[in-house]
Amino acid sequence: LIEKLIRSCGDINTIYVLARSKKGKDATVRLHEMMDEFLFHRAHEVNPKGIHKVVPVIGDMELPGLGISEEDRKMLTTKVTIIINAAATVKFDEKLSVSTAINVKGTKEVLKLAKECRNLKAITHVSTAFSNTQVKHIEEKFYEPPMSVEALEALTEVDDQLIENILPTLLGKRPNTYCFTKAIAEEAVRKYGEGLPICIVRPSIVVSTYEEPVRGWTDSVYGPTGLVVGIGTGVLRTMYMDQTKVADMVPVDLCVNAILASAWFTAKNYKENQTSHIPIYNFVSGAQKPITWGDFIERNRKYGIDKPTTKAVWYYGLNPTNNYYLFLFYNFFLHYLPALMIDMYCAVTGKRRAMLKLYNKVMKLANILFYFSTQDWKFSDYNVRNMWKSLSDEDRVVFPFSIGEMSWEYMCETFLVGLRVYLIKDDLSSLPEARKKWNKLYYLHQILKAVTLGLVINLAYFVLKPVLALIFGH
Repeated sequence: LIEKLIRSCGDINTIYVLARSKKGKDATVRLHEMMDEFLFHRAHEVNPKGIHKVVPVIGDMELPGLGISEEDRKMLTTKVTIIINAAATVKFDEKLSVSTAINVKGTKEVLKLAKECRNLKAITHVSTAFSNTQVKHIEEKFYEPPMSVEALEALTEVDDQLIENILPTLLGKRPNTYCFTKAIAEEAVRKYGEGLPICIVRPSIVVSTYEEPVRGWTDSVYGPTGLVVGIGTGVLRTMYMDQTKVADMVPVDLCVNAILASAWFTAKNYKENQTSHIPIYNFVSGAQKPITWGDFIERNRKYGIDKPTTKAVWYYGLNPTNNYYLFLFYNFFLHYLPALMIDMYCAVTGKRRAMLKLYNKVMKLANILFYFSTQDWKFSDYNVRNMWKSLSDEDRVVFPFSIGEMSWEYMCETFLVGLRVYLIKDDLSSLPEARKKWNKLYYLHQILKAVTLGLVINLAYFVLKPVLALIFGH
């Protein structure tokens, strides 16, 4: 989002970024280090002075008043015209008290600040398309929250262990604390955002870039990203998944463009109509360009075999199933049993044992995705399409976000190459070496399958031999 503003919105005076210290680094250092990363190279070239427009504001979404100093608050309320609230904890298994502090209380504090801004033209609150998974057809409207904002705030004042004990009952049909608190954050927007020029954008699962600033960039291992990395390196051998269900994903650059367009569209409509209506934009792919999990996996398999990685530990071999008990069977024999054998070998030879630990981490990430890979939802996106139609031809070139014009074939190739280059740091120059390794792994895989089949046949023979002897009297 910051990169796009620097590169494409040269007329902006200042971009204020709420930032906090982390792991011993102060907010300013963290922000400067982020802008030195590869992702910002094109922005530096297009708008060299733009980087100096980014100003850190020391604060924290978990603190009262966002932890902003009185001086900074006074400056923000005087100068800020547009607010984009994209801050959230996206850790799905986060403690409810932490998720509430950032996603709900933090949103309330942003709205309070917005009401103090004298020149405010628009505020965009970034939610998630999965905030209301209790309904199967999700429209661009508000839904009844699982509890009120005030009730949740009061609840999170009690002991964390007590909350943990009643959490399944609290969540109800929602899968995790992230979706739960994002639903209540939307209620906070409805209740405390009244009178503001405000909108809500609900993206589905956000994946790598489609086109800009570079194809396929990502820095996250969550969701489909971790799935494809696991498959491509040969680590992930099975997945609990219904291949007929829609995998609703959107590229991050298209999502950013939709968020920026929503701020413009909100300011425009509020100025013209002075309405108290809060528009909601479901930024999803399933409504216009659906792709099933089966298609997604197959396309990534095709490009993964064409562009393998030197980081692969085994040949491709995913066994997806929508039968949970079969998944548990596969998971034990294809993941944990081989991992245990490798770790035992490492223990005997004095090497570091890492495979069981690796699979525990892999399956923890995979478990988060199961809820979304075994069912799907129907989304309405009329407001998004209407917003796209309202853009001028020039703005459509600069801020493209039309999902209907996206190609999944192009996206899957982009996605796969991006993961290889930017996430697991394996440059395309290593392709010849990777293909040699891939061929070697293929033959080892075939040999292992043949040996395993031979062992199974021999085992079956020795088990059945006495039984057959009893039946036929030999």
